[in-house]
Order: sequence, then structure tokens, then C-alpha cells
Amino acid sequence: MLPCCERVKNVPRNKYLPSHNRGIPVPNQPTTIGGHLRKRRLELRIHQSEAAARLGVSTVTMSRWECDKVYPTWAQQGAITAYLGHDPFKDPSRGGPQGNESDAVALFSTTTSLSLGQKIRKRRLELKQSRENCAKALGVSRKTLWGWETGRHEPIGHLQRRVEEFLVLDQSHQ
Repeated sequence: MLPCCERVKNVPRNKYLPSHNRGIPVPNQPTTIGGHLRKRRLELRIHQSEAAARLGVSTVTMSRWECDKVYPTWAQQGAITAYLGHDPFKDPSRGGPQGNESDAVALFSTTTSLSLGQKIRKRRLELKQSRENCAKALGVSRKTLWGWETGRHEPIGHLQRRVEEFLVLDQSHQ
């Protein structure tokens, strides 16, 4: 018969990292921004919440970055570079900095003709305007502009002329 033991030791959890990595391997030679962030966080032996606080983002955002579900925006790249101690955005093996857009939207090939929605989006991005600011300039709602950019709707009547003027400005500056 074993003796009964009623000793209980409480240890603050904030001093220890989780014993498992939720099945996501930590790369020795990271090739993605998420891999770099995850490796650095584990090297520092800190939790995602602390890393997120250091970068000024939410824990959810940090998690999405580490899993490569979302790519950091341009405004956040300076803080990430400082946190990592090097600039992973300029790694020649990865190519140049990217955006959050899908490959189908982010890459505008000059060899293929663009749809009207793609032309509108391309012009808006060239002007570095948010969808909301561009929609105000065109006199429509953000949702309407989104519908045009995604090809769900086409501008009609006087809105068609506004869009054409918006796109013609693109050609006059080249």
C-alpha cells in the first residue's frame, strides 16, 4: 500500500512555455515570416501574448502571422525587423515584400488584359488609397466599390463615367 501524500506545489505558469508546440514544427532555417517570428519567440522563451505586446498587435494577429495565415502589413514591418534583429522581408530567396492580397489579386500581369474591377483595384492601390477613401472619392459606398473590384457588380450610368474618369487619370500621368 502506498502512502497518501497531501502536498501540493503551485508554480506560476507565466515562467514556463507550453510543453508542446501544438503540432507546428519550429524550423531551423525559416523560409516564411511566420517561421521567423515563431523561431524568435521560442528563442526568447516568451509566450505569444508577450511577443504580440512587444510588436503592438493582438495575440490573434500574432498567431495568424506565425501560422502564415496573414502577412504583416507594410506599417508593421519595421517593428518586426527590430524584434527579429534582421530584415526577413528582403531575403532574396523569398522575393520582395508581399501584401495580404491573394496571388490572383496581388500580381497584375501586364501581358493579360485586366477586368474593369482589376483596373479599379490596381488604380486604387497605385494611389495608395484605402477602399473607403476611394469609395468616397467616387461617390459610392465601400461595399459598392468592393463589389466592382471583385467583379460581382459593374458600375452603371453616371457611375460608369466616374469610373472611366478615375481610370483615365491613370493614363494621363504615364
